[in-house]
Amino acid sequence: MTSNRQIAQNFIVEQIGKLAPGGKNKQIYIELFDEMSDEAFGKFMADLESGESRLAVIIPNFGQEGVSTERNLSLAKELGHEFFQRIWIEGTGDMPTYLTPIPYLIVDLPVRRQAQVLIKKISIPEDNKVIDDFTGQPTGRSKGSKMSFPETQVMAAMGLDNCLIEFLKFRGGDIKGFDAMNDSISKTGGVSMMAIKGLAGGVESTMTLKAYLTAMHISSSL
Repeated sequence: MTSNRQIAQNFIVEQIGKLAPGGKNKQIYIELFDEMSDEAFGKFMADLESGESRLAVIIPNFGQEGVSTERNLSLAKELGHEFFQRIWIEGTGDMPTYLTPIPYLIVDLPVRRQAQVLIKKISIPEDNKVIDDFTGQPTGRSKGSKMSFPETQVMAAMGLDNCLIEFLKFRGGDIKGFDAMNDSISKTGGVSMMAIKGLAGGVESTMTLKAYLTAMHISSSL
């Protein structure tokens, strides 16, 4: 083993130990390096340098060991790394390119694209007369497309609160509100959620869940 390899190994093991103290990560890397030949270690370091490979840390749920923001910031300062950076914003139209006045947290995160293919979900209901007794939502021949949790998160992030109230309340199980909506549409050709707010009730699925919890002797604020 060369002296350079020993220095590199010791540095990695030391930093891993600082990042997640009290866990098995440090021992994992010690055993990993013990089994590596000089050639394999050279490739390992080359992959780290190119970004093809990264050091991994295992943090079990509910374990004693863990990472903390305070410790990460302290370690970054020790290593000369700055998590917070000012960002150049590319100009568009009448807005020139500018540098943000305050720094922002810059980290690498995994991103998974959420595929929402309408053709797989599309369903044209025959009418709006059939509802589920437990949820108050359309079912059977009256069932159309539905809102997924990722779609709900996206709409909430975009600030589309009125759309969420319509989809998840008036069209999502509030029988009284749904009837008031249909009545307004049939009489006036349109509907205002603000106008029918006083005629709305509660979402049936929420009341059903409350009944289940009560039957299990669990109090709730639903």
